[in-house]
Amino acid sequence: MQLRGIPLSHPNRHLTPWHQHDDGQIYLLTRGTIALETERRQWAMTAGTLGWLPARCRHQAQSCGQVEGWLLFLPPENCQHLPTQPRLLAASALAQALVARIAQFPPSPLPAPQRRMVQVLLDEMQGEEETALQLPMPQDPRLLKIARALLDEPASTRRQNEWAGWAGISVRNLSRLFMAQTGIGFARWRQQARIIRSLEALSRGVSVANVAADCGYDNVSAYIAAFRRHFGVTPGGYFAALPG
Repeated sequence: MQLRGIPLSHPNRHLTPWHQHDDGQIYLLTRGTIALETERRQWAMTAGTLGWLPARCRHQAQSCGQVEGWLLFLPPENCQHLPTQPRLLAASALAQALVARIAQFPPSPLPAPQRRMVQVLLDEMQGEEETALQLPMPQDPRLLKIARALLDEPASTRRQNEWAGWAGISVRNLSRLFMAQTGIGFARWRQQARIIRSLEALSRGVSVANVAADCGYDNVSAYIAAFRRHFGVTPGGYFAALPG
């Protein structure tokens, strides 16, 4: 077995255009958010998640905030027992540690101990559930432009009609297409985008008050209430329940 691992580091608003690789790809984000798009699916990845893209899966990605993490390229012959479709997984502490370690292996055939470590990671990925942190992204180019901007600027005060005018779409069509393509309404999608974007800052120890302000909430209470509606717990309870 031979694989390649590289650090993942992109500045805010960096766009990696449509491309594909002969190898399968395992993403681990440790900071920031990526709006990841394939030909059939679009979603947002946030810190603490694993992304899996099968070999030759066309995709593009845009970073929201400073993005950091690791990227593993896995040869097709070693992908046979992994999903044939892209997936976004909750990364256990073990999976995160394994990816970070494996990404630093030298680019040469792996000895038996390193192969076993890779196999443990693949087994761990098989047991992971798809994360509830996924945020469905719309497919319409005008709505996708709005969605990316909302992820990039969660504190924006633009109203729905202003976003519609900015993207060149009517308010009625914006509402209809957002529901049709994401399964949720525009206002709810925007709130979920703010909550998901807030997780990365919270994980770095930024105070709840500062996170609330940076994500566009008028006060801490409003942010905590929105967080509780989305996850069923407060921000402190959410991180206390994480493994490892």
